[in-house]
Amino acid sequence: MVTNSTKVHDFFDGYAAQFDSIYGHSEGRGAFGRFLDQKLRKTMFLRFREVLRNTANPDLETILDVGCGPGHYCQEFLKQGKQVTGLDIAEAMLEIASRRTGDSRHVTYVAADYLRHEFDQPFDAACLMGFFDYVEDPVAVFKKLRRDVTQEIYASFPTDRGFLALQRRVRYRLRNCPLYLYSRRDIENIMAAAGLSKFDILDFGRDYFVKVSLRPGAAPAAAS
Repeated sequence: MVTNSTKVHDFFDGYAAQFDSIYGHSEGRGAFGRFLDQKLRKTMFLRFREVLRNTANPDLETILDVGCGPGHYCQEFLKQGKQVTGLDIAEAMLEIASRRTGDSRHVTYVAADYLRHEFDQPFDAACLMGFFDYVEDPVAVFKKLRRDVTQEIYASFPTDRGFLALQRRVRYRLRNCPLYLYSRRDIENIMAAAGLSKFDILDFGRDYFVKVSLRPGAAPAAAS
């Protein structure tokens, strides 16, 4: 049976090199493709900066990057002196990530579906950027993250607003890849269903950025 996970794996395994190029130049793309890349890169930069601002905390020593893709975040986490585990469902993404970070003993890559993989020990923090775009059951993911992570979770959720959201729905349907878009209320409902009350929501226009605190005794943060 072809599942959503299978469709996501097949899409990103074949899209890895093109996806990696979004982080850099896109001169080989058409005018509309370059326009989309510019919009995407702006959001990527904002969430990239926000994640690294948070992970600079020296109390965070181990980081799990779920849906690590071509390894841009893993590379920066290594520069921060973290012990990093990158997980992705697409082997082609992990091949690029491994080349990017080299043979550092401080990074481990896992080819797996996150919900089906069990880790030997918990992590201080988890990063899930561009991950919930393709996840059918985000509540199940957050419930598992509560077992796998001890301090903080950073996640992005693509908004369901505007023309770019509409064209993205059409584009991914044509590519036979599942896509899920969210409102702020959707995210609040996901947090409630997963038993999470201590979180911030930042609106980056094309994405919502969510920071979840798992530290005991931390006060719930006001969404902004």
